[in-house]
Amino acid sequence: MPIPVFVIYELLLRVQRFDPSIGSYKSHTFNTSGAVVITSNRKLRIRKAILNRQFKDPELVFESDLLLIAKTPAKDTIAA
Repeated sequence: MPIPVFVIYELLLRVQRFDPSIGSYKSHTFNTSGAVVITSNRKLRIRKAILNRQFKDPELVFESDLLLIAKTPAKDTIAA
C-alpha cells in the first residue's frame, strides 16, 4: 500500500520537536527499506515499519522511533 505524503509530513513535525534543525519537508522517494526524505537542511531515512505505524495508529510511533529518525541521516545517494 502506498504511503500518503501527509504521513511523512506528520512524522517530520513530530521529529522537529527533538531536533528543530531538521528543516522543512521538500520531497521524498521510497526504496526497499522505507523512505528517504529531503528537507531544507538534510536527508533522513524513515523505515517502512515506522511509516506504517504512523499511518495506521500514530500513538504506536514512540519517542525512541522519533529520536532514531532524527539521528539517522540518509546516505548521499537516493535509491529508487
